[in-house]
Amino acid sequence: MAELIYAASIARTLENTLLGQEKITRMVFATSYEEGVRVLEESGFGNAGEGGVDGMIAAEEARLARFMKEVGGLKGMQSFALVNDYHNAKAFMKAKYGKTGDPSFMFAPDGTIDSARLEDAVMNDSYESLPEKMADALSGIDAYFASNPRSGRYIDLMLDKAMYSHVLEVGRKAGSVEKYWKVEIDHANAETLLRMKGAGAPEKDFREQLIDGGEISPDTLAALYEEEEGVILEKLKYTCVAAAAGEYAADKSFARFEACKDNRQLEIFKNDRYDVFSVAPIAGYYVAKKLELKAVKMITTLLKINADKSLIKERLREFYV
Repeated sequence: MAELIYAASIARTLENTLLGQEKITRMVFATSYEEGVRVLEESGFGNAGEGGVDGMIAAEEARLARFMKEVGGLKGMQSFALVNDYHNAKAFMKAKYGKTGDPSFMFAPDGTIDSARLEDAVMNDSYESLPEKMADALSGIDAYFASNPRSGRYIDLMLDKAMYSHVLEVGRKAGSVEKYWKVEIDHANAETLLRMKGAGAPEKDFREQLIDGGEISPDTLAALYEEEEGVILEKLKYTCVAAAAGEYAADKSFARFEACKDNRQLEIFKNDRYDVFSVAPIAGYYVAKKLELKAVKMITTLLKINADKSLIKERLREFYV
C-alpha cells in the first residue's frame, strides 16, 4: 500500500509538467510552425529544443518509459508497458522476414522486455524466455509463413490479437485499467467495421480482423456487417461506442471517432485522480501524457504544412489538467 501511495503522489506531481489546455491552445493558434515549437521550448518540453521536435518528443517518451518501469509492478500497470514490447516485436519480425530494412526507426522505448533480448529471441526463433502469449503468436507467424505469403499485415494482426489478450489479462488486476482496455478493443473493432464496410471488404476478411475481449461480441459485429452503413451507425448508438459512432455519423470523420475514444478512456481515470489508494492517478497521468505526445506530434505536423486550424481542432482530445 505504501508503494501505491508513493507512486500516486509522484504521478500527481508529474501532472504539473503536462502542457495542459492553455499551452496546447497556444500551439494550435500559433501563426507559424516555429512559434508552435517555441511554446514547447518555453515549457521545458523534451530537452529544450535539442534535436528539434523529434528529439524533444523522443526525450519525453523515454522519460515516460522510465516512469512506467518504476510503477510497472503495481496492479494492472504493466499492461501499458506491454504495448511497447509488442510494438518492438512487430518491428523485429518485419525485419526478420524482409518487410523492412533497419527496423530501428520503428522502435518504441523498452517496455517490460529489453529490446536486445527481444531481438535475439525473434531473430533466432527462440521464444522460450518471452511471455507465453507473445511466444505463441511469434511461433504461429513462423509456422504460417513457412507455407503462405509473408506480409507485414499478418504480423500486425497476430501480434495485436496476442497483445490485447495479454493486456486484458494483466489489466484485470485493476478494474479501471481493465475497463480502459475494453474501451480500446470495442472502439478498435467498431472502427474496423466502419472502415472495411466502407471499402467493401468481404465479411470473411472483416471477421479475421476482430479482436476478442470487448463488451461487444465479435458475433454481434459480424451480424452488423451485413447491414447498410446507416443501419450500422444507428445500431451502434445503443452500444458502448455510441458517442464515437455519433461523432462519425455527423461528418464521417475518423479523427473525431478516435478523439472520442481517447476522451472516454481518459475519463475513466480522471474521475478518480485523487484516489491515492488506487492506480487511477498513476494510470491517469500515463494516459494523459500519451495523449499529450500524440497532440504535439499532430499539431506540429499540421503547423509545418500550414494546415487549416479546423483540421487541428477536430483532432484535439480533452485535457487532464
